[in-house]
Amino acid sequence: MAKTLTELDRKLLALLRRNGRESFVNLAETLATSEATVRARVKRLGETGVIRQFTVRTTGANLKALIEVVSDTDVETSTLAETIAAWAGVEVVYETSGSADLVIVVEADDTDELNAMVEEIRKIPNVRSTQTRLILKEVF
Repeated sequence: MAKTLTELDRKLLALLRRNGRESFVNLAETLATSEATVRARVKRLGETGVIRQFTVRTTGANLKALIEVVSDTDVETSTLAETIAAWAGVEVVYETSGSADLVIVVEADDTDELNAMVEEIRKIPNVRSTQTRLILKEVF
């Protein structure tokens, strides 16, 4: 089912991406609409699956990195992604097209912890290779 977003929906989503805890009153004021309209839109966007969850971004870890994973062609990437997503320190796992099958966003206290995560991924059967990129700066 296609989800049609209005210009107001797009603006509301942009504000919520910046601060998912912003009050409906403040959102309404910024968008020059009523609090009831914002409340109804957020409810509809949640019910239709456009908003999947509200989450917290942390800055507690010293390092953040992207780990690209290439697996054998006969591996079910969804299962691999779900396994890794459950690990401590894993923020999100994306199934991707291109040269990498997965891109994993991780947080670690130091390079030893990051390296341990990479080594654990490499131990998974049918993982062919990994490539790690440190995130130098996050812009919201």
